[in-house]
Amino acid sequence: MNKEFLQLFLEKTGFPQEAKEAYAQAVEKLDGEAMDGAIEFFYENDFSIPLTQPLVDDMAENAGLSPYTVWGLLLVLAAESARQDYLENGISEEIFWDTFCDLRYKALECKENYGVFGTFVAFWYPIFYRCDIVKLGRLEYETIIYDGPPRTLSGHTIRPGDKVLNIHIPSSGEPFDRESRLDSYRQAYAFFRKLRKDGPLVCLCHSWLLYPEYRKALPKTSNILSFMDDFTILEMDDGGFDDAWRVFGPSAEGPAAELPERTSMQRAFKQYLLSGGKTGAALGLLLFDGERLLY
Repeated sequence: MNKEFLQLFLEKTGFPQEAKEAYAQAVEKLDGEAMDGAIEFFYENDFSIPLTQPLVDDMAENAGLSPYTVWGLLLVLAAESARQDYLENGISEEIFWDTFCDLRYKALECKENYGVFGTFVAFWYPIFYRCDIVKLGRLEYETIIYDGPPRTLSGHTIRPGDKVLNIHIPSSGEPFDRESRLDSYRQAYAFFRKLRKDGPLVCLCHSWLLYPEYRKALPKTSNILSFMDDFTILEMDDGGFDDAWRVFGPSAEGPAAELPERTSMQRAFKQYLLSGGKTGAALGLLLFDGERLLY
């Protein structure tokens, strides 16, 4: 294990001291050769989480650690090679570090929900090691192949097989106001000039944050509602509130009447759920011409 890179990574991505200490203690319990072998296996098998999981489970059991912590460390240490891959793909070191701050966000979510630093969403990370995602300002942009029906918006048509961008909203704690989002769209418009050619920036987003019914739960001044307004909603998925943990943390599995009310968002969503409000997610399309959003 490259402990020097681990220390560098935790510094560059802003891990809090408590997390640094927890990872340092965990590293001392792990078999270094087993970890190096697991990272090599991870790369050789196209970053397969299911195939790598048994190696993670074995290391966790032998070291007396949570598999979530071992996954967190494996992904940090595996980023040493990813760093070089990003640079070779013409992506700046600054963008690399900004992008991989995601491991800090997920480590803090893991601590809040499961009591240990690490990650309980390892399945989310292969796109990072394939260099298919970058964070530009407030938002993350994943390059994907569009596989839906043809869609036309503001005179621009996207078709199956087109390369487009999939927007993700990391839990970074950064401002999420309209100007912060516009700044991110401007950065993405410049960064992805080869992908968009002479056309607008084309982005999709499938998220609970776009579900129109939540307009009934949130105040009109909410940044979430403002974010919805950036998109043309294409599809709605009515169903469960799988992202409830993002609002309520580890209490999300409990009865609605017992959900916490520590924040204004928690209070708004609790009242909404108690009143029988619908839950779900939606797919939205965003077009940006470098200066303004197109509808």
